[in-house]
Amino acid sequence: MLTETTLCMGCMNDKTYDGPCKLCGYSDDDPYIPTYLAPKTLLNDRYIVGRLLSYNGEGATYIGYDKAAGTKITIKEFMPDTLCSRRKGETVITVNSQNSPLYKTYMSEFDDLNRTLMKLRGMTHTQAVLDVFRENNTCYAILEFINGISLKTFLANSSGEMSWDQVKELFPPIFTTLSLAHRAGIIHRGLSLQTIFVTDKMELKLTGFSISAARVTNTEIACEIFSGYAAPEQYANEMNGTWTDVYGISAVLYRVLTGTPPIESASAELITSPEPILVNRNVPANVSKVIMHGMAYSPERRIRDMNELINKLFTPPKYAPAEPEAKKSDASEHEKLSPKAQRKLKKQQKERKKMLAALITAGATLILFVIALVLSLTGTFSKKPETSGDASEITSGTSSQTSTPTSSAASETNASGDGTSDTDSGTVSDLEDMIRVPDFKDRRYEKTLAQYEGIFTFVPEYKYTEAHAAGAMYDQSIAEGEMVKKGTKINVKVSKGTSEVKLPDFQGLTRDEYVAKLTALNIKYQIYDVHSETVEDGYVAYCSKDVGEVIKVGDGEVVEVFVAGV
Repeated sequence: MLTETTLCMGCMNDKTYDGPCKLCGYSDDDPYIPTYLAPKTLLNDRYIVGRLLSYNGEGATYIGYDKAAGTKITIKEFMPDTLCSRRKGETVITVNSQNSPLYKTYMSEFDDLNRTLMKLRGMTHTQAVLDVFRENNTCYAILEFINGISLKTFLANSSGEMSWDQVKELFPPIFTTLSLAHRAGIIHRGLSLQTIFVTDKMELKLTGFSISAARVTNTEIACEIFSGYAAPEQYANEMNGTWTDVYGISAVLYRVLTGTPPIESASAELITSPEPILVNRNVPANVSKVIMHGMAYSPERRIRDMNELINKLFTPPKYAPAEPEAKKSDASEHEKLSPKAQRKLKKQQKERKKMLAALITAGATLILFVIALVLSLTGTFSKKPETSGDASEITSGTSSQTSTPTSSAASETNASGDGTSDTDSGTVSDLEDMIRVPDFKDRRYEKTLAQYEGIFTFVPEYKYTEAHAAGAMYDQSIAEGEMVKKGTKINVKVSKGTSEVKLPDFQGLTRDEYVAKLTALNIKYQIYDVHSETVEDGYVAYCSKDVGEVIKVGDGEVVEVFVAGV
């Protein structure tokens, strides 16, 4: 349905005169693609559709206006044109009968994705989802309108690249946003200069979340893959995960810091992008290496999640790299001095070396004195070494002639994982970064992931199992009690619950309430609208299976849910 309005359909500003808009140049006489909604279409009795902004395999994006709030908005319409069509002048979408099941499956994924994003109100650096509803045999998401430009346009209008100091200031909120999205089970798959916006407040906002089929090749809908930024697994139909977005954001950093786009990952196995520091020597060496690690061709060799990427990017290297060029430069400067100045400089260098040697000697003497004091206080230098059960025997030679059992206190300390020494280990410094692996069996994966963040890196494998509750871990690649370094990757198996469940009752439940029940049981579903004389609109009328009937969720069995409302 079209609506009367004085708004310009190109920019949604008031326009009370005839002819093109003086702000954006749009005219009501401009043609539009008939496959998509006509400008001035009214949705949900509230939202006015403006001109088409973009479209991809998933659907279309329009500028819009919210009559109730009096603000500009962005409207996303689910419209995979390989599965459906729209006749000129109509608003309702027509789906081919053979494509109907797949169309409804993808539409449910579009609906679920945007409803999940709408709940994540804390993600202030994404384009906020304000509303989700179904109409015209499809689904719509109402998004905030961003006052800003794409990162691609921003770079084109400036120097074409950014310094690391600028990146450190602008990008951390995007890193955090991706981490939060991953925790909610959302993978972006479309990170690029086109999907990151720079607002009028000089803040970055992430846009372009889409269903998975729109971001990988060889699916039933046309995919939108950003060359140079998409991970190799998006071309090969391999498993996507947090590591897929790590590749994407690392590729964005590569482009932003070097001014040069990375090589397309489909070719990266044979031809790799040169390291950032080789393209722009102002890129810090450790940052350059982390970016290349984040863009590793193989997901197994790549940084696995955003937390690991953040830690590596912002943790300074443990050692200072050699600086041969600086020394060479110093030497050349030295040669420019007069002979008298050179002799004076050499004398100063000798004096500094003597002072440094004296400081080292004094420091070593002080350390030896402290060690001797500590050993004397503990009785180490007594004539008869104590061999009580309260401490392990201490010997001054290179080996002990008698063996004394380790103390019970030490054993308990090692068993708990809180001690700083182990009978099979070397020095204390060897164990500074070591930690004992707990038993993760029957622990909730999500809770454990948060509890051990920064200590272990978990790589989950989800499987149906009858013996463990959904979300519980039941196997781990590193056994309980083993000592490992902090940050070690541990492969864990996580239960998806039983492979067969009973269909829950739908009586008196709305569509959303029943969908929540099905989702909790891992039951896949398709929603259909039907006319009902006995059931109130918006409530479930019936299902394709009887209540209590066994659903084989492990085999991907789908339940058709019919909701009153036509």
